[in-house]
Amino acid sequence: MTQTTTETARRTGPATQEIHRTTAEITVDAPAELVYRTLTDVAGWPLLYPWIVHTEIVEQHGTEDLAKFWAVRPGPEGGLRIWQSRRHLHDDTLRMVFEQQGTVGAISRLGGEWLFTPLEGGGCRVESHHWFTTDQDPAVTADELDRHGALQMRTLKAAVEDREQDGPLVLRAEHQTLLPGTVEDVHARLSVALGRHTSAEETAVFATADTPHPDGSTGSGRTVHIGRAPHTIVVKHLDPPPEFALYRRSWRLAQDTDGVRVTAERLAVARPETLAEDPAQERRAALLAWLGQGAQQDLPEGAGHRMS
Repeated sequence: MTQTTTETARRTGPATQEIHRTTAEITVDAPAELVYRTLTDVAGWPLLYPWIVHTEIVEQHGTEDLAKFWAVRPGPEGGLRIWQSRRHLHDDTLRMVFEQQGTVGAISRLGGEWLFTPLEGGGCRVESHHWFTTDQDPAVTADELDRHGALQMRTLKAAVEDREQDGPLVLRAEHQTLLPGTVEDVHARLSVALGRHTSAEETAVFATADTPHPDGSTGSGRTVHIGRAPHTIVVKHLDPPPEFALYRRSWRLAQDTDGVRVTAERLAVARPETLAEDPAQERRAALLAWLGQGAQQDLPEGAGHRMS
């Protein structure tokens, strides 16, 4: 259920904008604290929400942080949306207050809060209250927020209610190595090995690449490459192998006393039918082994050759 209201904003400056508000709620058959933790765990958003490519905590001071998000825009227009949100987490009352930094398309300002109220029987009610200012027709913006908010809530509900069932579908493998040089040099060499010849501090590029599949075949598909020099590289495959609903590769770099520690990770979510008839978990083990082998291959010595 959603509702939109309008009020005059208290704002100094040459122009006065109206504040418009939207509200939505959903009932989730899970403990309120679990649902709250799931939503506020920014690191878990690439698994929680399929359209999220990457997230980072940019700043953190106690219960306040600044989170950054990279998301693929839905619909035929596509593209990548990047934004930052300052959040205040109230663990004691299960409440998150946020305000996005900067403009978002036609939205001048956007903020709000999420509330998680325990219900008798162990479930909870999740409410979102958004406010925004805009120079365009507020009904258009409210409709967009309502559609996305409803999708966000449905996805959150499904994730926590099906966690026990879907947990085995999440497959993750990582390997580490120590490379000589500085973190800046290693990040640059890894980027070149991935076909990205740039020294920019931040990159976000769509591309088409050949993707090996677990069955030994190779398919061509769309990817999103995000570079955050000098510490992170993420490649999300928008057309994953048929066994997976999600497939992502990433590299994390950290300067160590003896060189640069590089952690390569391959993350996948198997489709339910992939593991439907696997009582001995042999299929799951084989997919984990395949991901592990890939993560190992993502750590070439010195990052000196091209990686698929």
